Amino acid sequence: MPYTINNEIKIYFEVVGHGEPIIMHHGNGNCLKDWYTLGFVDKLSKDFQLILIDSRGHGKSDKPHNPLSYSIKNRADDSICVLNQLNIKKAHCFGASIGASTCMFLAKYYPNRFNSYIFATPYFTQFNNDIKKALLKNPIAYVKELEKSLGHKITNKEMRQTFLDNDAIALWAANSSEWFDYLDYCKYIKSPSLIYAGSKEKSVPYLLELSKNLPNNKIHIFPNLNHAQVYWSSKLVTPIINDFVKNLTQ
Repeated sequence: MPYTINNEIKIYFEVVGHGEPIIMHHGNGNCLKDWYTLGFVDKLSKDFQLILIDSRGHGKSDKPHNPLSYSIKNRADDSICVLNQLNIKKAHCFGASIGASTCMFLAKYYPNRFNSYIFATPYFTQFNNDIKKALLKNPIAYVKELEKSLGHKITNKEMRQTFLDNDAIALWAANSSEWFDYLDYCKYIKSPSLIYAGSKEKSVPYLLELSKNLPNNKIHIFPNLNHAQVYWSSKLVTPIINDFVKNLTQ
């Protein structure tokens, strides 16, 4: 199986397609198989080489239970270890939900490795204390609290199962680690970037402000849609991703 190792932690990844490489970072409690479930692989792999990663603590990657294992530098190094193993010197960096934070980390520590950054429905915050407490109870309590935070039910059965299948202690540890203020990281984004989100995201005012602070940034707000509706809709967002990356490479 395709693993790389970063300081004894195994990171699982898959590579699909051909073309400009895009390294894809999933959201909190998700895993790389969701990119298949949601249709992203089918729609993007025709034009790009997709490097799909299970973040540490998720999917088929190792799941340490110590919050110290989830340092910002460790998270950034995981992605670079994958790119190095594949002999890829530069890629486009895609991060969905909290995966957008990984784009920020990589921009700080490895700015020369990325041609652009795509912040897909970005969340720059970890799970709140209510969700973390629910993680320590049982998977059903966790998903119920997650739905409360999202403001809607998770009706996609495969996505719901992804959340239920998590190692709860590892996910708790990942959300109890050191963290950052995304505004402090704006200065590290030097390459062109794209932000997209739904208008029902509570963070939209902050994302609009963030866009002003990023050089060569484009922002797209989808009207009347929430976090999951935009994050999970490959049909809706892949044309924007496709155009953004292709315009940079032409």
